[in-house]
Amino acid sequence: MAADTSTPSLEAGAELERTLDRLEARMEALQFSLRTLRTSPRFQLWWHDLRETRETWFRLVDTGGQDPTPEGS
Repeated sequence: MAADTSTPSLEAGAELERTLDRLEARMEALQFSLRTLRTSPRFQLWWHDLRETRETWFRLVDTGGQDPTPEGS
């Protein structure tokens, strides 16, 4: 009898959770950098990286999901 592939495996679910946790930690670190080091020459790079990380996080959480936070928040 073939295995049911319509539901994600426990391993895949655990990997997704780890990925989401890493992305969330990255977003927090980037937000901290943006708040504390506004005059840094890397500010624009961090801002861009934060936006991309948030987009990835929302895509993984909800495949049709959109970032509910308005741009610039």
